[in-house]
This record gives sequence, C-alpha cells and structure tokens, in this order.
Amino acid sequence: MKAFNETRFNTPAVTLGIFLLIGLPFIVGLLVQYDYLQDLEQVSEERLTLYEMTLDSELRKYEYLPYLISENGMVSAFLTKGGEATPINRFLKRVNTIAESSVVYIIGTDGIVKAASNWDRPNAFVGLDLGFRPYFKDAMSGSQGIFFGVGITRGEPGIYISHPIKDNDEVLGVAVAKIALSPLERLWKEGGETLIVTDSNGVIVLTSRPSWKYMTLTPLDAGMIQEIHDREHYPKYQLKHLAWHTRTRFGFVSETTIGTERFLLNTRGIPGTDWKISYLTPQGPLWERTLGVSLTTFVLLGLAVLTRLFLRERRQRQISRQQAAEANRIRDINRQLAQEVEERKRTEHELRAAQEELVQAGKLAALGEMATAIAHELNQPIAATKTYVASCRLMLKRNKLEDLDPTLLKVSELGDRMAKVTGQLKSFARRTTDKDIEFDLRLAIKEALNLMKHQFMVENCDLKLSMPGQPVLIRGDRMRMEQVLINLFRNGLDALQETASPLIGVRLSVEGDKSTIHVWDNGPGIAEEVGKKIFEPFVTTKKEGIGVGLGLSISYKIVKDMKGDFRVANRDPIGAEFFVILPLSKQQQEDKS
Repeated sequence: MKAFNETRFNTPAVTLGIFLLIGLPFIVGLLVQYDYLQDLEQVSEERLTLYEMTLDSELRKYEYLPYLISENGMVSAFLTKGGEATPINRFLKRVNTIAESSVVYIIGTDGIVKAASNWDRPNAFVGLDLGFRPYFKDAMSGSQGIFFGVGITRGEPGIYISHPIKDNDEVLGVAVAKIALSPLERLWKEGGETLIVTDSNGVIVLTSRPSWKYMTLTPLDAGMIQEIHDREHYPKYQLKHLAWHTRTRFGFVSETTIGTERFLLNTRGIPGTDWKISYLTPQGPLWERTLGVSLTTFVLLGLAVLTRLFLRERRQRQISRQQAAEANRIRDINRQLAQEVEERKRTEHELRAAQEELVQAGKLAALGEMATAIAHELNQPIAATKTYVASCRLMLKRNKLEDLDPTLLKVSELGDRMAKVTGQLKSFARRTTDKDIEFDLRLAIKEALNLMKHQFMVENCDLKLSMPGQPVLIRGDRMRMEQVLINLFRNGLDALQETASPLIGVRLSVEGDKSTIHVWDNGPGIAEEVGKKIFEPFVTTKKEGIGVGLGLSISYKIVKDMKGDFRVANRDPIGAEFFVILPLSKQQQEDKS
C-alpha cells in the first residue's frame, strides 16, 4: 500500500508569516505617520510664523496714527479753545483716507467723541459716549491703549489704538484709530487655511471659520461674561463654548478634536499683546497616507508570500527535469550578458568622448563671444573715465579742490559699472532675474545723458530733450536700461561724424499703459539691407575696428527681457530713429485708471 504525501507545517515560519502580514504594515504605518507628522509640524511652524508676522504687521502698521494726530497743533487748539469742528473732521477724513484705516476720531476728556473721519456718514461717531471703553481710560491715564472689540454703532469688529492728546503734562483728550481686520480673515478663508486668534479670556476674535467667531475655548463663568458685556467688548454675542479636546501624540505633536474634525494644533503668543494665534492642520491627508501605505505594504507582503509559495512548489516539481537545460541556458545567458556588457562599455566610452568634445566646443564659442562683448561694452565707461580724470587734472591745476569729490565719485561709479559688464553679458544668452524693481524712466535718461555729456561736447553735437513733468514708472533693471540708452547715444554720435550741424533728439512720452523713448538724429540714416537685420549679433554700419555689432543686439535682448519692444526706422527727410517701447508698472497703470 502506497503512503500518502504529508504536508508538514513549520510553526516558526507560519508565526513569522502572520507577523509580517499584520505587524509589519502596522509598524510601517506608524513610521510613515511619524515622518509625515514631522513634516506637517515643520510646515505648520512656517505657516504660523507667516500668519503671525502678517497679523503683527497689520497691527503695527497703524500704531503711529493716533500719536501723529495727537501731535497736530490744530487738534490741540480745538480741544483747548473749541470752535468749528468741520476743519478737524475734514483733517481726520484725509488722514483716514491716506492711512487706509477704518475710522479715526477724537474723544474729549468727558468721553464724548468731538470729531471723527466719518462725520458726514450715517452712524457717525460724533457725539457718542465712549468713556466706558478701556482704550479711553488707558489714554486718559497717559499711556497708549489697544483694545479689540465690536463697534456699538454698526457692530463691526476691529482693533482700537488710542493715544493721549497732551498740552505739556495735561491730557486734553484722546486720539483713536480703528483698524478693521475682516479683510485679513477673508484672506485666510480664501487661502483654505484654518486659523484662530484668541484674546486673554480665550475668546476667538479672529478666525477663518466664521461659525467659530466669538466662541470661547474654555467655559467662562457668569461673572466674567457679565464683565465682558458691561464693557461692551462683544455686544450681542453670547460667547458660547467651542467644545474641543486636545492631546499630545509621539511626544511633540498637539492634536485637537473639534466636533467631528481632527486637527494638528500649533499655538504661539503674539508679541506686544495678550493674544494667541493657532494654526490647525487637518488630519485627513495624514490618515489617508497612513492607511494607503499600510494597505500597500499588506498587499505587497501578501503577494510576496503567495509568490514565494507558488514558486517553491513549482520549483520542487520541475527541478529534476530542468537541471540540464537550466545549465545550458545559464551558459548562454552569461555569454550574451558578457557581449552586452562589452558593447555597453564601448558605447559609453564613445558617448563620453563625444560629450567632452561638445562641451569643449561650447566653452570655446562662449569664450569668443564673451571676449568680443567685453571689449565692446567696456569701451564706453573707459572713455568716460578718461574724461573724468582729465577733468580732475584740470581742477587740480585751477585749484578747484571742492569740485574733485563729485567727479571722483563718478569715476568710482564707472568702475562699478565696468565690474557689472561681465554679469550683464548674460542677458545676451538668457533671461536674467537679477533686478526687477520699479524706477523712474526719466532718471535713467538723465543719468545716461550725464555720462555722455562730454562726448556731446567733443563731437559739438546739440541735444534736444523732451520729457513729461510727472514720473514715468516701469519695472526692470535701471543700470541695464541706462546701458541701452548710452549705446543709442554712442551710435548716434558715430553716425553724425560727417554731418555739418549734428543733432540728437530724445523724447519720452506716455500713451495708455505704454511709455516710449524716441531717439533720433539728422545723420545719413540706415541702409535698407542693414536695417532688416540690425538687431542681429555682429551686424554693424561702422568701419572695421570701430564696432563689432553687439551693442544693439544686447540692447534688444535687454528691452525684450523687460517685456518691451525695440524698433528702428529712417527719419523723413534725413536721419535715423529708434523707438524703445516699455510697459508702465502696474502701480502707475492703476493710478492712471
């Protein structure tokens, strides 16, 4: 009788398998959760710092306002002598408009509002009795006051900052500025962030969740609630308790539960106030990642175990009849692998050699272009430096030592300009982001003409300049724009060498959201075949040895980087003209609109 095959179970192996399938995914999930919590904690710290700085900046932005009002002599005279309040009201309205605060007003020593910026609007503050407000009492005692509360007329929350108005040591009244923080809350809400700001009583005064506002983090007793209502701190609000529970995870992360939502909590105090700001990070992504990684680990381990069992069973059945064929196959594979390895080595060697040749060729091409550009771009500041040195020598001979310092300062600035030439050459190859600031285009034109004034005198060339009286603001690199203008002036002077009465005109104009620099001369003009490709590198109308044809090419690239346009044409009846068209800055566009 044949014996049946017995399937033997290895108890330690089965135990290890169960542990791997259940315990390992759990451990991996904890490790992933711990790592992700550290990342969330770091992000939370960074975001909390950002919002804390934003809030602190908003508070300090208007801290000076009551003090400035209190220092105004017209205000002190009004409180001392009385008289018509209309000029004071208008003054406060102008101050409020310029500062972009919510409202500013002046309270007399009796607690009655004497003048306000909203005097001509419904629900004006003039005549209100605000003597019960803590900020009024603080200012009357001689110190600055700061208070958060809800307005008693329109119910709008805001920060009240007060300062005493004094004549010598006598307090004549109180200057107050109210700052609305609702725009800051809307910004938080639109950003999808969850933030709360609480006062010393645990009342939520600012939050990105409107339903939480004026709720308390800790239950308040009846006496405290009555005291808050007596000061009309938060009128018409019941100050209900927001039930939340906080615990610590992994020894470093605070976790809070509000209703059915769970958050990671990060809280810190706001310097200069008794407020606290808290940033709450939703835990949804944390659990999704943890569960996803754990399930993936479990599935992969299960597949690995099943695959292992399947392959082991199959190998045991086939091992006896495949040994010979396996040996031959392995030998063939080894031979094929050896050939592939050799071919890969040879190909890699050829690719490396080709790559080195391309890199070397690129370096040589770049070196040639940079050497040519540097020789061209340094010519102008070197010539200007020589001119300033000659002027210094003449001043020394005439014993005009007081004029030396400004001239030597110009020499130093030209040295700085030459030091920047190599960096500016990058603009010919790629877009630069070294500088992107707002500047007045008129100042760039004046500075470029100032650097070229000696050349205009030497060439006996007249200058016709026309610029608007108002600033023309654009965004970009002012030094590079001056480089464009100097290049245009230098080209114009070179073109006028054989002109009897040389003249260069410069006109700056603004139309719509564009500014235009029009540079023209009365020279011979530009040949048609040259004008079609004048902005290409190494295209020039100058004699050999005088120019290399890179100036306009570099200038064209600079203007394009500033989102502008560069045009050239022949002027009727004679001469050439260039148009540099640049967009106005967003601020000036908004001011014009």
